[in-house]
Amino acid sequence: MALPLREVPVRELPSELRPASREGQAERFGPTDPHLDIARKPWVTKALKSRPFQFMLILPNQIIFWLVIVTGLAGLVAPTRNFATVITWYIWFCAVFMLMVGIGRGWCVMCPFGGLGEWVQRHTFWRRNATPIGLNLRWPRALTKWALLPSVVMFLGLTWFEEYFNIAGPGDPRFTSFLVFFVIGSALVTFLIFERRTFCRYLCPLTALIGTVGSTGMVAGMRTRDRERCITCPTKDCMRGSERGYPCPWYEWPGSASSNLMCGLCTECIKNCPYDNVGVFVQKPLTSVIAPVRRRIDVAWAVAILFGLVIFQQVNALPFYQPLDRWLNRTTGFPGYPNPLDYLAIIAVVALLVGAYAWATREMLAKRSVAMVKGLSRVPGRAGSFAAWFAPMAYGLIPLMASDYLSRQLPRFWYHGARIIPAISDPFGFGWNLFGTAHSSLYNFEILSPRGVVISQVVVTAIGTLGAAYATWKISGRDLRPLTAHLGRLRAVSLAAVCLSGLAVAALYVSMGGAP
Repeated sequence: MALPLREVPVRELPSELRPASREGQAERFGPTDPHLDIARKPWVTKALKSRPFQFMLILPNQIIFWLVIVTGLAGLVAPTRNFATVITWYIWFCAVFMLMVGIGRGWCVMCPFGGLGEWVQRHTFWRRNATPIGLNLRWPRALTKWALLPSVVMFLGLTWFEEYFNIAGPGDPRFTSFLVFFVIGSALVTFLIFERRTFCRYLCPLTALIGTVGSTGMVAGMRTRDRERCITCPTKDCMRGSERGYPCPWYEWPGSASSNLMCGLCTECIKNCPYDNVGVFVQKPLTSVIAPVRRRIDVAWAVAILFGLVIFQQVNALPFYQPLDRWLNRTTGFPGYPNPLDYLAIIAVVALLVGAYAWATREMLAKRSVAMVKGLSRVPGRAGSFAAWFAPMAYGLIPLMASDYLSRQLPRFWYHGARIIPAISDPFGFGWNLFGTAHSSLYNFEILSPRGVVISQVVVTAIGTLGAAYATWKISGRDLRPLTAHLGRLRAVSLAAVCLSGLAVAALYVSMGGAP
């Protein structure tokens, strides 16, 4: 039975997540409003307002990932035939990156990890319950400034774990099960300690990657149709909740959205809005890279660090890396690959190079300014802080970083993606033939040869480089024009840096020769 509105608990929003005041709203909301609202279709609206909608999206993935856990633990240790490793490392990871590039947080709306935690927290699959179970604590306010960086740390840790145990090699299927179970368990514990989707916003190992790479996508997320009505709304049901739905699990207010960075597409705001004033908008590719009103320094550092991680994954496939790693292991007494020192060092070098690129450009091209300091003395300086330059320049690299991650996933898909057909007939490796495909010749079928794999990686990298060049050109004129008297020189330097980075990434793939 639906709860009366007065019985729904209302908590004051943390100050950093409260909707902004109306001052300067026209300028704040104008530039990034997309125009195509797919929720205008009656059948789409009906589906989005249905309470079982998200449950029905999550359920198939929930079944698949519990099957991954069971087959990985109970099946034979035959990684190239076990359903757990085949679906996870040959199909799913590549598919998730395709979703990011096309739909943004499309994976989040159907994610089984957050889905299970949310079902337990709400103690229902889709009905509106008034009081969640658990401690219902807020994420520490001091950590919200660095919102994406805990996720980056989690992703770095899990990637090192995966490399160390050769889980995606593929290695022992049991380790794939342990990895998936760890993520599900972490989500469940976090949902029972913190309120709403705190895990998904701050701690999920994939949230920083999905948020940054997903900003290249065409789904803008949930946005308000009439800004004035949203601003003057007296109840803010989308953020506070109502008898129709839960408060936004992601703490996102549709009235101030200018990118798709943190919209989990859960549709609660659509269900809650009493004015039918929230839609699902489609935008041009790269809009959320180029046009957000506020650029975040945590996003900039996340881009730099994640770029460093994928470069490491390319470097570790080159001939010189293994002798270096073995030498470090002998020197430090570490038992196996990869040594944490070179793992973190390569990532740090790339991240610092991105920072140095922004700092050097600022030093060369920033306007001179005069600042007042204590004692009323005047000292010359550079226009704009390091963050004012670093954030937009790092955002400009997102398309290249996104294409690099997608390219790195392609070899396993091209070489082994067809193995999903025999694997579904014999998921445990017990000799079953459920669908008559267990002995299919597709087990040894390669969609592309090594040469074809390299070509696909170079093509994807080239597309990402062009996207990064376009984004950097637009961002320079939009964000950095006030900080420099040399816009043309700035654009030339920035485009040269982007193109050289793209060439370096492509050269690494050529050197790897299609290595998975």
